[in-house]
Amino acid sequence: MPLTFRSGSPDARRWRDAVLASVLLVASLFGASVVARAESPTPPAAAVPSDKVPPDAGPRAGRYTMVPAEGGFVRLDTETGAVSHCRRGDAVSGGVWQCAAIPEAVIAKPQAEEKGADDNAVLRREVADLRARIKAIERRTAMAAAPPASGSGDPELDRAMNFSEELMRRFFGLVRELKQDADQGRI
Repeated sequence: MPLTFRSGSPDARRWRDAVLASVLLVASLFGASVVARAESPTPPAAAVPSDKVPPDAGPRAGRYTMVPAEGGFVRLDTETGAVSHCRRGDAVSGGVWQCAAIPEAVIAKPQAEEKGADDNAVLRREVADLRARIKAIERRTAMAAAPPASGSGDPELDRAMNFSEELMRRFFGLVRELKQDADQGRI
């Protein structure tokens, strides 16, 4: 089962960097082996006629180049150029190593990086918009919760308001006393 990561996530970037580094390393090793083979006087195994190859020869040595990678290793097939990520399976599969081919689209992904940058810009704009909305809501709630300014500027109106407030306090105080008397059975 191929590994999947969300675009732009740190795991995806780490995976991409590890794969690219591994592919570059494998490509340089492959290039060095091609140069070494070109300089050697003996023909490569593929140039030997099939009737002269012993039947028990099996796959030739050095077909795969493997490089450690996160969670396993990256394997390059030097004959086909296929790149695979190999990792040890879970306990259910008996810990067997499993390799999944890495598609070309994943290996050469500059367009995905650009898409990630575009997504990042869109998300940054959305975050900025949401922060502006939150600040506006906080300002409205702060203004609504602020106590009204004391005093209207008119001294006669202020005296009338103070009188009515005192009258209400006294009235509710009497109601409270009557309720306590009723609860204690005195009334």
